[in-house]
Amino acid sequence: MTGRELLRKLRRLGVRVEPSRGKGGHVRVVCGGRSSYVPTGSGELKRGLVHAVLKDLGLTIDDLR
Repeated sequence: MTGRELLRKLRRLGVRVEPSRGKGGHVRVVCGGRSSYVPTGSGELKRGLVHAVLKDLGLTIDDLR
């Protein structure tokens, strides 16, 4: 899954994306009071990074499906 695909799925869950809050090829995502950063310029994201972003936001991998 690429960063753009992850952002698209997170938006469907109601996560707010703040592009002006990230540096370089990253954007900040906020869900409730929790936040994380997602890289957008790179290719495929590794599984551990996807899980870490979801954990930061209080979501699970099943929420993306």
